[in-house]
Amino acid sequence: MRFRFVAPILLALAATTASALPLDPLGDPDQFQRDVEEINRRPLPDGEALARAVGEAVAFDARMRGRCQPKKLRIGSLAPVTLDGMVTGLIVAGKIENGWISTVTLEDCPPGDPIRILILRDADGTTLQGIFAGQGETLAWPTLAREALRATVAMAVQRLKEEDAACAPKDLTPTSVRITGRSADLGPNQYGIRLKGSWNEIWTFEPCGHRLSIPIGFRTNGSGGAYWDLDRGGVLFVR
Repeated sequence: MRFRFVAPILLALAATTASALPLDPLGDPDQFQRDVEEINRRPLPDGEALARAVGEAVAFDARMRGRCQPKKLRIGSLAPVTLDGMVTGLIVAGKIENGWISTVTLEDCPPGDPIRILILRDADGTTLQGIFAGQGETLAWPTLAREALRATVAMAVQRLKEEDAACAPKDLTPTSVRITGRSADLGPNQYGIRLKGSWNEIWTFEPCGHRLSIPIGFRTNGSGGAYWDLDRGGVLFVR
């Protein structure tokens, strides 16, 4: 099953004029690069504001999925995702200053994969918002992961119907993501995206006490997007 994720930077500008933009992806490439670098020279979110934004995002996710409500969190380092399609679009629209991904470990809950939180700083340079972005490790940037999630959930739902028709969970998000392979030419992380190479992951769901693992392969398209393939034959279902 093959899908295409269109280059996000171009889509971000669909309804935006090019005048007085914080970033202009369609303008001079060198100036665009300088603007991105300037944005990322600003101080990272930290302190009480960061802890509050992350804590609220984790607590909201726990309520939505009926999970353990943690009181002790360990917030990992922040990695910029400025060139993620959604983040770029919000910067271009003047709504945010920048965005980052942080991996958060729940220290007082049952063992489980760390949670990824997308942190957005408003255009005022102060206000922070945290958004649940998944659980487990992945090389997929937030917008790509969100699009691929739709495809993996659709496949998971179909397999559940075949294996246990009575299982109809209200929530179906991965509880584990593992990177299982990287191509030799996989490019470096460039403010959240990769422009070269491919990699493989396994996304695992645990509905109704079952364990359902779906292999997925990603291949960059060279312009800020990626294709992905779901390996239907490699899906593993454990009751």
